[in-house]
Amino acid sequence: LNTLVVITVESNVVELYEQVQGMGNYVIMVEKILIHDVFPIVSEDLYRNQHHIKEVSKLLYDDTSREIYHEVLKRRMLYGSCDFSDLVVRGERAYRIPLLYSENKPKDEVILDCGAYKGDTLKTFINTFGPTLKKIYMFECMEDSLSELKRTVSYVRNGKYVPDILVMPYALSDHEGVTSFVKIANQPGASHLMESKNYAKGAYCESDYVKVNVRTIDSLIPEDENVTLIKMDIEGSEYEAILGAKRVIQKNKPRLAISIYHSGEDYYRLPLLVKELVPEYKIAIRHHKKNHVDTDMYCWC
Repeated sequence: LNTLVVITVESNVVELYEQVQGMGNYVIMVEKILIHDVFPIVSEDLYRNQHHIKEVSKLLYDDTSREIYHEVLKRRMLYGSCDFSDLVVRGERAYRIPLLYSENKPKDEVILDCGAYKGDTLKTFINTFGPTLKKIYMFECMEDSLSELKRTVSYVRNGKYVPDILVMPYALSDHEGVTSFVKIANQPGASHLMESKNYAKGAYCESDYVKVNVRTIDSLIPEDENVTLIKMDIEGSEYEAILGAKRVIQKNKPRLAISIYHSGEDYYRLPLLVKELVPEYKIAIRHHKKNHVDTDMYCWC
């Protein structure tokens, strides 16, 4: 009895089926292993763009980044989601890894918190930077989250160190206007602009759609503002938002802490984009959770 097991991305199934038929009298069975609506799309995108992935690997700052990057991509291609806890670097926290400040200590920090949600990162940044945190712009477009965020802002304003806090009720992209936003009732933190994740629409059974105002960072941040750090976790809109922050990034060369795990293409197109905007950026990759979420790119000069 001869058994042939072929593992492939979904789009190649028909072609391989015909090839196997031509090889002999086989009983052919097809089993979809990655049954999640999104994971197979991520896997196929990574599989088809190995040349871009190799290019990014050469750009990475340290061996730890290369090891984490390759292992994250391998697990996302083969399993979709599994245990990633061994990839977390002990002592490093999301958005504030030591490498970002290995050459220059924090001073007069002006932070853009893109995807502020309910203000959890506001507390993190205040606790981390203390009196060196001068100003923070909080970008959040979900009405429910904005209410929670404003309560968090009121709370932290009673603390010892209080930076200038500006709540910005906008979604971010490379254009301005009004667009559809997907509100996911059973997973609000994963809500996103429709235009950033069209492929994911069928993955959520409890969704609602609202209209939100979309702006660019370049249109909202004053010309004379010296931005020192951009944190960005906006559920797949990172690429367009970075394009919409071209002036701020090229002028100020801020440290960047950008989520790259929301789609297959973000793993390679985001590092390549920031390197194109600021060639002198050093780029590191870190992973911060036990599952597939929270793989982040860190950039600094």
